Amino acid sequence: LGSENVVKCQQFVEKHCLAYCLMALSSRCGLLRAVVYNCLARFEQHLVTQKFYCKEQILTMLTLLKQSIKKSNLKLAPIVALFLSKLVDLFTHPESKMYRTITRFLLKQPYIDLVHIPLFGELFHSSSTEYKYERGWILNLLKHGIKDSIDYTLCTKAYVFKTLMTFYNCSLCDDSTKIEILNVFHSTSKLQDVLMSLLFDYGFLLWLQILIKNCSSESLKILSLIIKNLGLRLQSIDNQVQLLEFDCLLMLFIRRLKNETTIASSIADNVMSTIVKYQERLKLSVGIQQIKHIADYSTIVKKTSLLSCFC
Repeated sequence: LGSENVVKCQQFVEKHCLAYCLMALSSRCGLLRAVVYNCLARFEQHLVTQKFYCKEQILTMLTLLKQSIKKSNLKLAPIVALFLSKLVDLFTHPESKMYRTITRFLLKQPYIDLVHIPLFGELFHSSSTEYKYERGWILNLLKHGIKDSIDYTLCTKAYVFKTLMTFYNCSLCDDSTKIEILNVFHSTSKLQDVLMSLLFDYGFLLWLQILIKNCSSESLKILSLIIKNLGLRLQSIDNQVQLLEFDCLLMLFIRRLKNETTIASSIADNVMSTIVKYQERLKLSVGIQQIKHIADYSTIVKKTSLLSCFC
């Protein structure tokens, strides 16, 4: 990207190099961020002198980004960096249903708010004819963008988790949206500090107990992954209330599995591995020898009636 070289900016954008640079702004390595900021500055110099179909949109975004950064070598929240990289991808696909929404967003104000989840309220509660697509887009951003406590703080400011948990039980929430919401919580459950906050501040375990009864079969797989993550994190907790709630969650989940005609092996693996590993801590009403006997996953898949010994 040196000034003495000829850079084909269109290829740089279409090959996702610019999106990669924007994502790197969320790196914990200060040296890497400094290199990336330098690359973006050089790319902008090349971009000004060239012409291609999405040049103006990219220039506008880079200008807004510069005007939004008040601190040298600022580390962006991963979810904000992902949002910016997704903008670049949308600029190269003007036929996208999100294109007009994004361009209006860039023209709305002379900066990009880097301390809030961009467009969460507008897209999740969209009233346009493409509301399902827009809601799915922002949920996908949350699913892949929540990577550390900074993202969690931004989500808390925007009441993201309260909104998702409330909307899940709403009659307006269809099955596909419910699955997307569960995917967001699955991604979130991989983060120790964030998961602890969900447990103690949002009543996450009680919420899971409620939705298990009526969730779709497709949702069960995601729930089993969440339960597995919960088991991994709860080993460091001595709070008896949370352990009892998790115990109840496991029992409800197993009872739900008994009503399924078939159980995917991955679901059985996730739940049974959690039970076997944490049976003593969770104080389940079944002996360890029984659990070891039932921990033959292939048998569980074939004979769901074996799960009855847990209930």
